Amino acid sequence: MTSLATFFQDDTAVTARELEVTAASFVNGMNMGGSNAPGIGINMLEGAVVGTPEQFTLLDQHGNARAAQISQSIGGYPYTDPANYPSSGGTEGTDPGAVIQYGASPTQAAKNADPALDGTIITTANATLSVLANGWVANA
Repeated sequence: MTSLATFFQDDTAVTARELEVTAASFVNGMNMGGSNAPGIGINMLEGAVVGTPEQFTLLDQHGNARAAQISQSIGGYPYTDPANYPSSGGTEGTDPGAVIQYGASPTQAAKNADPALDGTIITTANATLSVLANGWVANA
């Protein structure tokens, strides 16, 4: 079994931060784990989720299918402009652009060629669980 890295990324937050701090990178190092929502228990592309239906829910608390699995940063939006992006106060995320994603690390050769890739995960797709028999699958 191959374990692919899963992480939460709010694409809107990344874009906002990139505009605010243009010389910084928000896609490497601990940025993928900085939300404290790494997608624990998501076993990407490994087949059926084993158990009985009552052990699982295919819907989150808002009734949205896990296509893709929605998440959020702890404590609300990680934006710096409270007038345009008020804190959610810790309520569950519902933004379809704020989802659990998965990917793999770059090769060592790629990191040797570009040290900024160290700690980077190359995003493959979003994590989706719609059918237990299919397990966690990719959703663009």
